[in-house]
Amino acid sequence: MVFTENENPAMSNDNNPTMLQTLGAGSDWHVLPAFLPLPGMGGLAVNAFLHKGHEPVLVDTGLAALGDAFLEALEAEIDLTDLRWIWLSHTDADHIGNLARILERAPKARVVTSFLGMGKMGLLGLDVSRVHLLEPGARLTLGDRELVPLRPPYYDAPETLGFLDTRSRTLFAADSFGALLPQPVESVREIAPPTLREGLVAWSAIDAPWLATADRAALGRALHGLERLAPTTVLSGHLPVAEGGVEELTAMVHAAWCSGPGSEVDPHTIEAVAEALAA
Repeated sequence: MVFTENENPAMSNDNNPTMLQTLGAGSDWHVLPAFLPLPGMGGLAVNAFLHKGHEPVLVDTGLAALGDAFLEALEAEIDLTDLRWIWLSHTDADHIGNLARILERAPKARVVTSFLGMGKMGLLGLDVSRVHLLEPGARLTLGDRELVPLRPPYYDAPETLGFLDTRSRTLFAADSFGALLPQPVESVREIAPPTLREGLVAWSAIDAPWLATADRAALGRALHGLERLAPTTVLSGHLPVAEGGVEELTAMVHAAWCSGPGSEVDPHTIEAVAEALAA
């Protein structure tokens, strides 16, 4: 369903981000969705995710600008004294906006990240004493399932880690498959394929411009690898929930970035700068 102002009183008509209604995803995940208007481009989903199980885990912590609303939505789902893990996909502001506030209220929670992620947390002045470092090849065990870390096919920060939930077959793809959309919706199924394709390509060109010069064979192998994982649900930080597999999304990325060189010249490439200086 499309979110509307009547259905969600928090919706507004200005350019401020908006916290939306919490949703179910897959068999046992919950989405804490927000929508960030981007004037002239539509808007962008900004999602965090919660699994309430033997060892509850929160994936990312939302926008600081929505701090009170985000915490209200989160605490409506779980007593934060029960939260055990906070998985950071990466340390961009839209993914760690409420980390410090949540850690204050969740004394048992540990932050799951990589060595580089911990280093960036330290540079930002965040508490690293409760970091659980994910070493290469390690998995996070949650009692009844494991979260298997994986590097998404594209990303905007080198510390980025997604995962596959081994029990529900839910794939968290971090920033991969994010899309600019005209309005917030609950599910990818509600988006017309041309709108989804255009929005996905537009956002990936902004968020991961290196795709235009990527090794297309390597990117294709990474996309095929996701298909082989056969996820039943795809969660992205910047896309509504995608049920029923990943093939539609990987096909769009493959068609956009693996079929030929980009049509626009980036004025900041080494070649373009060198040519301009020589002229």
